Amino acid sequence: MAAPYEVVITSEASGQLWNSCVWDMSSGTSLATFKGGSSNPRALCMLGNEYLLGALTNKPLIHVWTLGRREQMQLRMVCSGPVSAMDVSPDGAYCVAAVGEKIHIWQVATGNLLTVLTRHYQTVTCIKFTDDGGHFVTSSEDCLLLVWHLASILSNCHDLSRQPEPIHSWSSHSLPVTDIHVGHGGGRARVASVSLDHTCKLYDLSSGQLLCNFIFNISLTAVTMDAAEYRLFVGGTNGVIYQINLFEKPAKTEQHFHSSSSSKDSAPVFQGHSKQVTCLAVSFDDTVLVSGSNDCTVKLWDISSRQCIRTITHKGAITNVLVMPTPHSILNPDARPTFLIQQFKRNLYTPMETVADETGIQRETVDIRIKKRKMEEVKPHNENRHAELLGEMSKGEGNDTDSQARPPEDIENELKQKIEKITQINQQIYEYSVNEILHNGNKN
Repeated sequence: MAAPYEVVITSEASGQLWNSCVWDMSSGTSLATFKGGSSNPRALCMLGNEYLLGALTNKPLIHVWTLGRREQMQLRMVCSGPVSAMDVSPDGAYCVAAVGEKIHIWQVATGNLLTVLTRHYQTVTCIKFTDDGGHFVTSSEDCLLLVWHLASILSNCHDLSRQPEPIHSWSSHSLPVTDIHVGHGGGRARVASVSLDHTCKLYDLSSGQLLCNFIFNISLTAVTMDAAEYRLFVGGTNGVIYQINLFEKPAKTEQHFHSSSSSKDSAPVFQGHSKQVTCLAVSFDDTVLVSGSNDCTVKLWDISSRQCIRTITHKGAITNVLVMPTPHSILNPDARPTFLIQQFKRNLYTPMETVADETGIQRETVDIRIKKRKMEEVKPHNENRHAELLGEMSKGEGNDTDSQARPPEDIENELKQKIEKITQINQQIYEYSVNEILHNGNKN
């Protein structure tokens, strides 16, 4: 059987059989499971297509699984409190997680806690990166959406007296924000948010302007867009998923929709869930919509016909749904990760530490692990080793039969003369090239 192009990763609240499971979208079969508790909503994410990170419910832990090892847990990160939301930058360099109203930023390569942002006033509900990793958006129960510039935060993380400020602060919602979606385009992307105040709002990340406001007669709990950003999908507490055509004419900055399908203001709907919709995702070819609900089911919908084509039953309420290209580690269980992940530290890291080297000189260092294996320790320079190297170099002179009988000082002087000669030749070549270029340039 051919390998699937896309897979769905789901997590459910009971944790009876597993924490997360990887499913084949085309057949609905289980490809891999990862055990260990249950993950919080919007706290399950991929790291470099090789690791799966999940923050546990009501526990200050983040579990890390290697995709190739399936059920075996790789690491268990201890945090300062239960993580309510989490996301990883697209390049896998940084992990941003919320503990209550505080936002922690870790460097994945070293595990260093770079900074803690305290701009929200209540529990953070969702964190999303832009596709270029330059910005991330956070939402909270305090009705705020904040847009952060990652480079600005990291450049000032060593200055504890200055608290980083978001580049945009959106306060259009009147009740807690339940979900956000960041489209394509990096710093020029569009951001969609839904709230318990019955509204879905669309913002421009570059200018910070509110583009559209969609008003429903029910509370909204999930939102996503297709890759082309033609259609917006929102899920409600009544189990219905609504489709909003963003380029439908006439274009309006504010639109009202009713849950009743008989109303003239009703939007196209996907009906099948019996309880609240918790999460939404769209396939990469924009043909399949994946939804999770509190009714313990994950449904796959054909977007063009709005018909349910597959239902995957779970033991508990669905907390997360991720759609992604099939990782190589899932198809090849023997594959090993190309990089190692470090334990996340609980204390803030000082970017520059003063260390005394062998000579007693104070220098500033930043420890970053580059390779898996330690490099061999370099031996101190000494006269004997220098002589040995010179002797080995002289052995390369095949025509010199008495080279080993010559003293090292003569060999060293001879090598220095050759180096000086080569340096003079290079200087002559450089001067000749410059003169030719300038001479030809003057002629033209």
